[in-house]
Amino acid sequence: MPDADLDDPRLFEIIHTTRSMRRLKPDPVPDGLIRRILEAGTAAPSGGNMQRWRFLVVKNPEIKKAAAAYYKRAWDEYVGPTYRAGTPAPGVSAERFGRMLDAAQHLADHIHEAPVWIVACLEGLGVHGVPTYWSGSSGRPWLSRAL
Repeated sequence: MPDADLDDPRLFEIIHTTRSMRRLKPDPVPDGLIRRILEAGTAAPSGGNMQRWRFLVVKNPEIKKAAAAYYKRAWDEYVGPTYRAGTPAPGVSAERFGRMLDAAQHLADHIHEAPVWIVACLEGLGVHGVPTYWSGSSGRPWLSRAL
């Protein structure tokens, strides 16, 4: 694979403009695309090259509604109020911070509407199969999003 051109301003534009997706499309996701995403996930690097993860694909609306109720409760009772009581990160305007919080609230209200959830699950990676705080420590941020 060729090296990235670090002088190409588009690289840094992508880095500086990529954000978490919290307003999700309800469009159906073809099974072929889900399979490609899962195959890419199995090729992602992992600590010790162990690839000890499994993926749970959730499409059932009732299961998503039930799980979303817990997500929303956590957001409404703890996470949302904690963020709202805080201040924006350095370099983030109050307006931008407010938009992020509004988007996060939208996600909490509508996460069950995403057509597919892909949940990464770790097998025991620690001593005797007991997970440690560093289990799965290689970065896989793309797995954190619902489709």
